[in-house]
Amino acid sequence: MAETITYHLADFEGPLDLLLHLIKINEMDILDIPIVSITEQYLNFLHAAEQNDLDIAGEFLVMAATLMSIKARYLLPKPELEFDPDGELAELTYEEDPREALMQQLLEYQRYQVAADELREREDARQLQFSRSPLPIPDDIDGLPLPEGLEIADLQTAFSKMVQKRAQKQVQPRTMANETWSIRKQMTAVVQKLQAAAKLEFTELFDDDLTNDLLVTTFLAVLDLVRHQHVVIEQTAAYGAITLRIGDTPFIGESEEEQLDE
Repeated sequence: MAETITYHLADFEGPLDLLLHLIKINEMDILDIPIVSITEQYLNFLHAAEQNDLDIAGEFLVMAATLMSIKARYLLPKPELEFDPDGELAELTYEEDPREALMQQLLEYQRYQVAADELREREDARQLQFSRSPLPIPDDIDGLPLPEGLEIADLQTAFSKMVQKRAQKQVQPRTMANETWSIRKQMTAVVQKLQAAAKLEFTELFDDDLTNDLLVTTFLAVLDLVRHQHVVIEQTAAYGAITLRIGDTPFIGESEEEQLDE
């Protein structure tokens, strides 16, 4: 003989949770709840809890009263259609389904349950992952220190301001071109500009006709050049103009790399 499973009110987070459980185990349609049957089962559940001398939370009793009210309204006889002397139907008034509000509450609660289950699954999956803390920079790496008061964030701020000014001036193109830009190629172009001018302001590296893709690629190229000490950035005054010049580490461009490969 199969063992009977006994549920307690403590197993449910509230009356809606209990109702959803009853609907699920009885394979009912949440959009067409058999209100007579579900009310009877709900009340039997509360009566069983009372017989076990369990304290029933007030919200469960409120739901019981709500179900009994809906049941009473649902069982009331519907008014019959009356015909006037001319043989036309009397004006009909739409009567809302007394179960409507309860069904909407159950659907909303069900959505919260699904979302909570997904978050719980993500949390369990995250517990199985182990993140490694960032490693310290090795002591044997020589890095060229930036000028006092100047940080990489200053370059990012200068780049953002320049992009905003360009967006205000430029007219958006009506056509799109599929262009691919290489960071290595832009590194070569930046070095060539600096070799010709010895020193340039940061904004002078970006021509007015550059596309957004080329703007970003050029900015990444500048960061890569600074990181490898091919280019040095300077700022003589706080919030002043940022200038760039050739660094002490030689840069090998694309054409020179091809010659070395040959």
